[in-house]
Amino acid sequence: MSTLELATRGSPLALWQAHRVAERLRAVHADLEVEIVEVRTEGDRVQDRPLEQLSQTGVFTKEVDARVIAGDAHVAVHSLKDQVTTLPDGIVLGMVLGRGPVEDVLIGRTAATLATLPAGGRVATGSLRRRAQILRAYPRLECVPIRGNVEGRLKKLDAGAADAIVLARAGIVRLGLANRITEIIAPDVVLPAVSQGIVGVTCRADDLDTAARLHAAEDGPARAAADAERAWLCRLGGGCNVPAAAHATVSGDRIHVRARVLAVDGGKLIEDEIEGAVVDAAALGDALARTQIDQGAAELVRECRA
Repeated sequence: MSTLELATRGSPLALWQAHRVAERLRAVHADLEVEIVEVRTEGDRVQDRPLEQLSQTGVFTKEVDARVIAGDAHVAVHSLKDQVTTLPDGIVLGMVLGRGPVEDVLIGRTAATLATLPAGGRVATGSLRRRAQILRAYPRLECVPIRGNVEGRLKKLDAGAADAIVLARAGIVRLGLANRITEIIAPDVVLPAVSQGIVGVTCRADDLDTAARLHAAEDGPARAAADAERAWLCRLGGGCNVPAAAHATVSGDRIHVRARVLAVDGGKLIEDEIEGAVVDAAALGDALARTQIDQGAAELVRECRA
């Protein structure tokens, strides 16, 4: 019996993800035992500042991957939307699980939907992507920052920190909190983050045995979507804390990618889409980003970091 050590953050959602990866690996490899190693990250430790004021990228992932690089774990599990598009040296994305729900959701305290919140209604979000799109669709609303894990954010909402909060549907469902959802926000209003709803697993590039085990267990359509979206964001020069969104859908051997980049206040929007063969997923994402860069998308990304 072989043992695989799996590094993960220690939040309830991160542990849910880690256990699902462990289950998938055990289902494919009957000879495998999986041990979970919890890691505390910068994003976990620093709760009094917005994400965009922390390290530029990887605040929830770099320290988990560091355990793999150091040889303290064989693999690391991430919410792939938090993972940097240019991975640390020596690390590769070995597998992804099947994609969960991609939408964002509203959990309303004083109103059930974004449309029914009054002027000045406070919507809590720690995401520039959500903020920009909400303000574009509903400029009468106010977006207020919030940090913490899902349960902590909901406690702050219930205590009156905001009139509503926007979170990823996948996380809410995975934590058994779907009964709190008051609105599933249409992607036309708030397009999801790159790789939202996808759990990713990294390993060392030179650990060929582990890489082979991961490859045998991954979900093909989710991997194609992730490759397209991540290639788009990488070419754009963005990260998980910029007002940029993309969603790839796979149907048979075809893939469709839709993406948008916004000004932080939602006042400017550059949106486009592309379709092609699944085998060209990453190239299609890259091509879409190049088109949008020609339309001024890179400028919007730079402005948000100024």
